[in-house]
Amino acid sequence: MKNLLRALIVFAALLGVVTWAQSGSRDAEGELLREITDLREEAAHGLPILVEFALHACPYCRVAEEEFLKPMIRSGAYEDRVLIRKLSMDRRTVIDFDGQEIRTHELAARYGARLAPTVVVLSPEGELLSRPVVGLKTVDFYGGYLDRAIDEAEQAMAERGQSEVVAAR
Repeated sequence: MKNLLRALIVFAALLGVVTWAQSGSRDAEGELLREITDLREEAAHGLPILVEFALHACPYCRVAEEEFLKPMIRSGAYEDRVLIRKLSMDRRTVIDFDGQEIRTHELAARYGARLAPTVVVLSPEGELLSRPVVGLKTVDFYGGYLDRAIDEAEQAMAERGQSEVVAAR
């Protein structure tokens, strides 16, 4: 009986250590996809900003994040192309591109984010650079939809850059 009790205590302790270790890795992963609180701060990087409009209790948002957005960040392939961020529509307010506080539902409406997840790619000035990716239509094609949105944004930024050079002459 004593041996059984000791075995149960050891098992419980090991289970606790494993649970603690996994929760720590989940916390580290949570930081991988940063949540936006200040769009002006993100814009200072000078890159297009891919924004996932999400809700905390949205299972489709979790799939988009775990199966697509976080792997995109981990890969490093998007590092110099686009900032990948999350904007929780559960949050009351964020700082807009002009430095003013704005309600998240107003910001979401500006970019047509009526469903979660909706992914948009914005210029550092807050201009919509590509068609929004609304919902999680087909998991098989979702990564392609995201890549297309990023490609469209890069093309729009390049065209805008060329027109600014022409205007400056």
